[in-house]
Amino acid sequence: MLSRSIIFFFCLITLAYSKLQLPPDLQEYANELHDLCIKRTGITEDDHIAYDIANNPHDEKLQCYIKCLLMEANWMDKDGVIQYDWIEENIHEGVKDIVLAALRKCKNINEGANLCEKSSHFNACMYDADKENWFLV
Repeated sequence: MLSRSIIFFFCLITLAYSKLQLPPDLQEYANELHDLCIKRTGITEDDHIAYDIANNPHDEKLQCYIKCLLMEANWMDKDGVIQYDWIEENIHEGVKDIVLAALRKCKNINEGANLCEKSSHFNACMYDADKENWFLV
C-alpha cells in the first residue's frame, strides 16, 4: 500500500492541469487532506479556487495551507526541513521520474521568514519545475 505522503505527491502533481489520472483512492485521500488543511488554516474554498500560482505564487492566504499539506504528508518536518531523502526513497515507481526531476530542481529553496513562507517557496519551485503536472490539493 502506498504511504500517505506518496499519495500526497500524486495529488500535488496530478489533477486538473495534468495528463495523469488520479486513482479513486488517491482522490479520496486528497479530498481528506484538503478538507483537513482548509479547516486548520481557516481559508475558504473560494480562496483555494482563486489561488493563481502563475501570477501570485506566494499568496499569503495560501501559505499556511501549503505548510499544512506538506507537514501532514510528511514532506516537511516540524522544524521545516524538507524530507528529500525520505521522499526519494518512498516514491512510487509510476511517478518516480517526474518526482525526482522536480525535486532535483528544488533542493535549494528560500527559507522564508517562517514555515508558511518556506512551504510557499517549495510549492512555487515545484510548480516552476513541472508546470504541466503541478496542482495544489
